[in-house]
Amino acid sequence: MEHPEFDITITRAGKVKVHVKGVQGTRCIELADLIQQIVGREDDRQLTSDYYADGKVRIDTHVRQRTTG
Repeated sequence: MEHPEFDITITRAGKVKVHVKGVQGTRCIELADLIQQIVGREDDRQLTSDYYADGKVRIDTHVRQRTTG
């Protein structure tokens, strides 16, 4: 069960920064979009490693040994 948390910072200049924690993948985007609708604007969006951790991204690593002789 997910328990989303929001860190919301509003600077004196009016810039809003939202950090969504406790959820992964596209659910992060959905929740950030919800906050954007409430606040009314978005200046910048940065995806964290939590966004990519939902299992939809696959990373393959191949190791090749070099033989000498």
